[in-house]
Amino acid sequence: MIKKEKLNNGITIVHEYLSDVHSATIMIWVKAGPHLENKSQVGICHFIEHMLFKGTKTRNAKDIAFAIEYKGGSLNAFTEKEATCFYAKVLTEESANALEILLDMILYSNFDDNDIEVERKVILEEIKMYEDCPEELVQDLLLNNYWKNHPLGAFITGDSQTVSKLSKQDMLNFMNSHYTPDNIVISICGNYNEEQIIGKIKEYTQNWKSKSLKESTKQIEIHPGIKIYKKDIEQTHIGLATKAIPLVDERRYALAIIDICLGDGMSSVLFQEIREKRGLAYSIETFESLHQDTGLFGIFSACDHNNAKQVIDLIINILDEFKSRGISQEELINAKMQLRGNILIGLESTKYRASKNGRAQLYLEKNFTIDELCQSIDKITVQDINQLCSYMFDKKYYGITILAPEDANTKILEDIL
Repeated sequence: MIKKEKLNNGITIVHEYLSDVHSATIMIWVKAGPHLENKSQVGICHFIEHMLFKGTKTRNAKDIAFAIEYKGGSLNAFTEKEATCFYAKVLTEESANALEILLDMILYSNFDDNDIEVERKVILEEIKMYEDCPEELVQDLLLNNYWKNHPLGAFITGDSQTVSKLSKQDMLNFMNSHYTPDNIVISICGNYNEEQIIGKIKEYTQNWKSKSLKESTKQIEIHPGIKIYKKDIEQTHIGLATKAIPLVDERRYALAIIDICLGDGMSSVLFQEIREKRGLAYSIETFESLHQDTGLFGIFSACDHNNAKQVIDLIINILDEFKSRGISQEELINAKMQLRGNILIGLESTKYRASKNGRAQLYLEKNFTIDELCQSIDKITVQDINQLCSYMFDKKYYGITILAPEDANTKILEDIL
């Protein structure tokens, strides 16, 4: 059973007790991500995420890591487009201690000048690492091109120019504005002492006051078309995007079905047609990038450059055919079973459940039981899928980003749309 409590200062707590496990996952979600960054701040959310592990008023970086890992737990964080999440997975008896450490990191981090410079070097190396990984780079470039001039299109890590200029005061100002109780969701799942955990949250955050700042939003536009880059790589990496729906749209379950049918796993249409039947690519998959006000549906593949045009033509033709013929009742039944299976298998993990609950509260201000999720999936009809396909799959909405070897002839790809 998922319980929810909202504190007077605006913090929302969602927690789910499981008696048959020996651990708990604690997540602190902050509704502050790159979507709030201006051009001079690109990468600041990710930089802050790193800095919160560098030490607080009472713990240094080593103390933080050892306090969790030496007790058999794990500690980590991630930044996504519209949120930052800090989390720990620990044994039951360490859950209160892990919660205190996470709150200490968020409320009392030092932002020592020397630590900032050390971590700046780390992040610059991280940026180089992603630039050396064409699978990651092509997807980042795809979003950057498709949502050009909007924060959602910016690289989460930032770039070397912006990261080099971010100052301690920049980070403190950003945290002061956005790391506020009304932007916080604490999600706990597993075996823990409810009274102890909730009591510690209230005690530790009692002096943390809400500011109730209103987010300023920038109108987002899509930018279809083709962008081609060259790099010292062996394969050509292809990303295709088309408009989709926002995360809050009830059609998100229908989109999940489309995702499964087209590119999720070995049974998907794209995998079967491009890899299994023709052997044109090793990797071919679809993905969703859904946010509060917008979303896109994407396809990624990597192949020999000589096959790139054929692979892109096939992808576009498969989308056209899928839209025109519609999904069959058998395909829908199979995809529903796969989607339910993915959810139910995921629920065996306390981390998955804590993430599901925290994310739903942060973005939808609502939590869903397993029965409610399954009912939403069961309600999807063939017509729902076909209408959404008609909305998304049109060449005029397609954005294609291509990362090709340096010596590749790319002329034949320039007018592929």
